[in-house]
Amino acid sequence: MKPRFTRFTSLLLVLVLLLTALPLQASAKADTARLEKMKALLNSAELHPQRTGYPAVDALLEEIVAPYADSDNFTKLLAAYDWAILNINFSWAPYSQDYAPAYDCFDVEYDLEYEEGLEEAIPYEMVNRTYHALSQHEGICYDYAAVMTVLARYIGFEAYLHTGLFTFEAGYGSGDGHHGWSELVLDGISYIFDPQRDYRLCGNGKRDINYYYFGLTGSETWRYKPEEEVNAARDAQFLPLGTERDSLSYVSVTATASGGAEGSRSCFPGTEVTVTAVGDGFNGWFNTDGSCVSTDARYTFTVEKNTHLLAVFADELFHDVSKTEWYRADATEAAVRCIVSGTRPFIFDGEQTLTRAMAVTLLFRAAGEAAETKDIPFSDVAAGKWYADAVAWGNATGIVKGVSADLFAPDDLVSREQFITLLMRLAGHLGLTPEPSALAYTDAESISPFALEPMQCAQSAGLLAGYEDGTVRPQGELTRAEGVTLLVRFLHWLETE
Repeated sequence: MKPRFTRFTSLLLVLVLLLTALPLQASAKADTARLEKMKALLNSAELHPQRTGYPAVDALLEEIVAPYADSDNFTKLLAAYDWAILNINFSWAPYSQDYAPAYDCFDVEYDLEYEEGLEEAIPYEMVNRTYHALSQHEGICYDYAAVMTVLARYIGFEAYLHTGLFTFEAGYGSGDGHHGWSELVLDGISYIFDPQRDYRLCGNGKRDINYYYFGLTGSETWRYKPEEEVNAARDAQFLPLGTERDSLSYVSVTATASGGAEGSRSCFPGTEVTVTAVGDGFNGWFNTDGSCVSTDARYTFTVEKNTHLLAVFADELFHDVSKTEWYRADATEAAVRCIVSGTRPFIFDGEQTLTRAMAVTLLFRAAGEAAETKDIPFSDVAAGKWYADAVAWGNATGIVKGVSADLFAPDDLVSREQFITLLMRLAGHLGLTPEPSALAYTDAESISPFALEPMQCAQSAGLLAGYEDGTVRPQGELTRAEGVTLLVRFLHWLETE
């Protein structure tokens, strides 16, 4: 019996030695006193939630914390810690090298739009990495720490990302290696939160989390040797919690087709900004109301509010009309003749459908005649409307009639046959009426009786150009581009006659 007892005792001693040699997570589960202390500390903290200002990032952060909106501070932060451990796989994929240090070798750049209109609270470099880790579920220690830091700030804790050397646990490395972790400042004391190490100690997220690295401070942080200068510089990039975020102003610059513009940026009001027009034939910088603010290609001004400037080149009066648009020459000529203007400064909106108000205004400007708005008999045309003079002129000349004795219907759309009828009435008003000619279009029979002769006269004058399928589509709604093109052809015909 004695030998058996000795062998059993020896086996027991070996088992004890093996257990004591395992990494430290075995004792972490029993460290409930530290977790209870951390729970009390976190729950006593006053939260100041801090959004990143990037909607795509904030939406992912909200998705994580929303289920815990009614929970205490401790539970919220624990959920953030758990998410990093259970949802991020350790991977060098987003880095250009697969060994540390690699903080500056992150190789993925997202075009994240900043819509908050306020001073940025968190460095973009960290926001960019956080977005990758949140959306692609991969990263290294630095990215676990970035997610933890940004999530903690989103919840409302003062948090920072720190880097330095880390002394690995037995069985997980040898000596010191470069590392990144998150630190929270609670009651003026820094506490380390390191989800990446707890990820390792729970079998890469496959076993229960022991929270060995959840809220370490003082002598518990002996494994961490921070890069003091680097961390201080990085910490300074964070906007302190609870401070009012100053408003930013945005300067955006664009150019017409043959040129370029440089200088778009965001800045604080009162900042001096320089924008540059690039290319030959520069005419000037124009603001959103269409007025010229400078004819210098390099223009410097002080920003006081959101500002958009357009660099206008050559004869490109409409920067939404490219050089290849079929109606570009006609739109430009009509604008130079002061017959047509954009729907807003420098915007032609060629695909917008033509209304009765637009159509009569085009004819009125082309005729160059005067009108008195007191002669308007229509109850739906107020004297102050931009098309009032044109309607008064059209009604007085008989070129444009109302849809009834009392209504003009300025917003009703105009068809091709209606607009061509108006053009031929204008021609008659000016004393020029072309002889009718036959219509060879396959859908000529669908032309309304009132428009048949005007369409035949327009054909004789060379105004009509059917579609590739042989149709003329008389009832088709007319776009601004089509209407202006017909009008310019009409003017050319008048001048020839």
